[in-house]
Amino acid sequence: MLLPTMKCNTMWLVLSVMLVPMLLQTAEAATYECKNENHRDENYCVFRNVVYDGRNAIELKAPSSKEMHVAFLDSKLKHIPNELLTAFPEMRVLDVVNCNLTSVVIPNKLERLFASDNLISKVIVHQSPATTNMKELMLDSNRLVDISNITRHLKNLEILNLSGNEELAKAKAIDLGNFAGMVNLRSLALARIGAYYVDNDRGVKFPELVWLDLSNNDLITSNLAVKVFATMPKLETLQLAHNKITSLDAMELTRNNQLKTIYLEGNDFSCSFQTLLVKHLEASNVKLEVQRKNAECLQGYMKQNDMCCRTSLLDTITVPTENSNVNSPSNEESNGESTPTTTIKSTVGTTNVRTSTTHTPSAGVAKGEDRSDASSDASILILGNSLTACLALAIAKLILF
Repeated sequence: MLLPTMKCNTMWLVLSVMLVPMLLQTAEAATYECKNENHRDENYCVFRNVVYDGRNAIELKAPSSKEMHVAFLDSKLKHIPNELLTAFPEMRVLDVVNCNLTSVVIPNKLERLFASDNLISKVIVHQSPATTNMKELMLDSNRLVDISNITRHLKNLEILNLSGNEELAKAKAIDLGNFAGMVNLRSLALARIGAYYVDNDRGVKFPELVWLDLSNNDLITSNLAVKVFATMPKLETLQLAHNKITSLDAMELTRNNQLKTIYLEGNDFSCSFQTLLVKHLEASNVKLEVQRKNAECLQGYMKQNDMCCRTSLLDTITVPTENSNVNSPSNEESNGESTPTTTIKSTVGTTNVRTSTTHTPSAGVAKGEDRSDASSDASILILGNSLTACLALAIAKLILF
């Protein structure tokens, strides 16, 4: 008679074990409600202090399911909650800046996404190339390595910021061919991505691009062919600041576009070349913009046109070869060989500047200055050493006396 009762009790026990955790989880789900605020000069429904690690249950509420602008401020989200996509089916703009995201989702109707300063390494796109609505995508300062999901599906993008993804440049190269088909791009930011080269071997055209940022990379003159900008007929602003460029074909650069502003500070131009470069830019009505006019110049550099440039001090210090006689007063007289020189070809006009092979001056060398007389900075170094020796000899004689 007790067997049916025991079976019922056992069944209730099993059900309790299964249902209680689910009920507890539902009861513990945190509820967040957004409020309408002015954000980015627009009306957003703003969530604050949301915490979501991908495992805890949350509920997102809004004054209306038709809210189109949504922002998360002071929040920590591992990824975009599914509850967000369900609660805001008409969402057009999403702001999740500095939310600790490791991935992000671009839903069907989204047009603008602000997701800077996160840890994003994966972008999930729910839009197709034929129906994409995305116009603006801000993914700077993340951990992206592959952007093929973006360039393949979001063909109608007008603004794309990928700066600060330090491992984005594959083989240390910026291949502009990766952006093929994105003919509506007006602004493209590729700063601080660790690039040594800029390539466009496929000749991909950017008919609407007006602003390009390649600053704060490791670009050098030999790896920056100005012809890569020839496919950008509407280019107005070019940022090349803080690279390692020593020369620039300014005539080619200003020939086939509408360039109005250029940023060049923080490179390694000689003062003589920089003078010619600035003159050409002025003649071409291109504004040379300098952001850090009060920056201190390194030893051997001087301020000119609000930018630091390499002085003649670095250009006149020679490095002896293995066969040269260091003690000989004249290598040309004793060996019949001249000190090897390096030719720096100026691409502004037809001027060629020929300088000796240089090396970085020692810490004791003061900043050099351009001189109009026949004296050189190298002779000043020799004179300084001679005066020091004479002074030491005089002091020694006085002590003996």
